[in-house]
Amino acid sequence: MAPKKLLICSASHAAHGGVETIIDDLCRELPRRGWEPLLALGKGSRFNDVEAYRRAHQDLATVEIDGTKGTRPGRLEALTRVLRDSQPDIVISARVFDAYEAVSLLKHQRRAPRLAIMVRGYEAHYLFDARLYRSNIDLCVVDGNLLAAACVTWCGLTRDRVVSIPGGIRAPKVQVHPRTAGKTLRIGYVGRLAQSDKRVLDIVPFVRRLDEIGIAYTLSIVGEGPQEAELREGLKSQVRDGTVSFFSWKDNDELYERVYPRLDCFINFSPSEGVTISGREAMVHGVVPVMSRFIGLKTEGQYVHELNSLTFPVGDVEAAAANVERLAREPGLLSRLSENAARSQTGKYTFAGALDAWAEALDRCLEQPPMIGPVPKLSRPADGRLTRMGLSPGAAQQLRDLLGRRHIHSDPGSEWPTGSGLLTEDVEAEIMRFGVDYEAQSDES
Repeated sequence: MAPKKLLICSASHAAHGGVETIIDDLCRELPRRGWEPLLALGKGSRFNDVEAYRRAHQDLATVEIDGTKGTRPGRLEALTRVLRDSQPDIVISARVFDAYEAVSLLKHQRRAPRLAIMVRGYEAHYLFDARLYRSNIDLCVVDGNLLAAACVTWCGLTRDRVVSIPGGIRAPKVQVHPRTAGKTLRIGYVGRLAQSDKRVLDIVPFVRRLDEIGIAYTLSIVGEGPQEAELREGLKSQVRDGTVSFFSWKDNDELYERVYPRLDCFINFSPSEGVTISGREAMVHGVVPVMSRFIGLKTEGQYVHELNSLTFPVGDVEAAAANVERLAREPGLLSRLSENAARSQTGKYTFAGALDAWAEALDRCLEQPPMIGPVPKLSRPADGRLTRMGLSPGAAQQLRDLLGRRHIHSDPGSEWPTGSGLLTEDVEAEIMRFGVDYEAQSDES
């Protein structure tokens, strides 16, 4: 039987992160489960560097989506060309919003390919766009029970098209022993150095508070991102005295061999998450998470306060530091939480379990009839001066092509947008209220 074809669409400005790890795993592991993945990478003129992404993820089958024209019509034209050339059975949009329209329009012509989307964190604009295209989405793979509930109840996706598959966690490569409090508590942060979805700049006042408390600690920060320079500047005195160290992004082997085994405590300040990968990777090594109470934390039940982790309100760095102080000074606490953390990841949370679930979801998607509904007519901001002057987007693009002009963007997110950009503050507040109310219902039950 010929392999079923899967096209994964992703931007290329960030080569490392939770979603990028999942994409890498899918590309490497799905072939043995009957699928032939191809990674389509958005290319831009300034920020989206396909070759840099390929160097970071070697040996993956990739194709380039040429977005260097810098406009939505140009991106849609390039996407449609890749879709027609590759002839996939299913297209997964991994934070490439233009794929929603390109695939939906193609489905109206030939009933293929299916459209799948990934929603990996409780972020309002992803949920808003899922509701816009709910009549065309064949599969929605989310990260956790709260996101699944939001996609069904708030977005209006049919229940049998939504599946929760957390990122799978590999088993440790070293023998794991429960941590015991020593002279110095070893703290770690692993992830993107971004403020918008990770609140990494909370690390600065958090470290200052640790210094005021007077406990002995080291902090290893592993990752890359837009706030790296600002974070380094805020921690320069601690870097100078050796209590804080920065490390570039590390692959899974390096994390499992050189990072997690040398930590006692893992910190996370995010306001929104699905079911975080790095925190659970730390847990299987016996590292105790000190986690923000992001929306969805209670619903999913992976990080349970006083059982296998300690938690604090989002933005409350003093409470975070107080939790770390407890691990350092409260007799037996670190060992008890460490032992429970190491036993936490089973079933679909394991690496093999997650990949099996992905393959099953894709297979089921192909078995169901395609979702072919009206394609939304979106009133989006104009791309460039010509469109703002009154030319239609198509006519403006033709004139740019004739003149050899390109629209140059000032940030990665406008070069290859992750969303429609149509979310209003009122609707965002409504989506966030849904999450808060759902968590409250979980507490009551």
